[in-house]
Amino acid sequence: MSERDGIYDITWNWPVFLSQLLGFAVIVGALVKWIVPQVQAAMLRSQRTIRGQLEESSQATARLAAAERAFAEAAATARTEVAQIHEEARADAERILAELRRTAAAEVARVRGYGERRVAQVNRQLREELGQDLTAAVLDRTEFVVAERLGSPEAVSDSIDRFLDELAVRAGLAEELRNSP
Repeated sequence: MSERDGIYDITWNWPVFLSQLLGFAVIVGALVKWIVPQVQAAMLRSQRTIRGQLEESSQATARLAAAERAFAEAAATARTEVAQIHEEARADAERILAELRRTAAAEVARVRGYGERRVAQVNRQLREELGQDLTAAVLDRTEFVVAERLGSPEAVSDSIDRFLDELAVRAGLAEELRNSP
């Protein structure tokens, strides 16, 4: 091998080439006979699986879209129901408040009436007690004043004289009535 001939000296050795070609053909034949059918079967299985998954995916997409529509409808229905419940609750609260106000007004009127009756009763009792106390005080004072005035001998003498004068006047009137025709 010389440098003029090139880096490599390629020569054709036909028996080696043919034997290698035959070996390659045997390998290719074995691959085609045993490996390719298994690979094709595996690929067909994979394709069927992928097709099934794609169909399932499209069905799932359709179900998802239907579920999203149903969710949107349910959400709209829920919002409507919430608004309706809120409105009903507000109406109930206003009704309850009005009822409580009426009840409170009736209770206030009842308590006020009871209080007024009680005040009138206490007022009557106080007047009666004060009247009794005043009567007792007046009687006590009168008794004291009379006892003081009548306790002296001159008051007793004046009182007796007045009594006798009144008896005399009455006796004179009685006498005149008898003598008059």
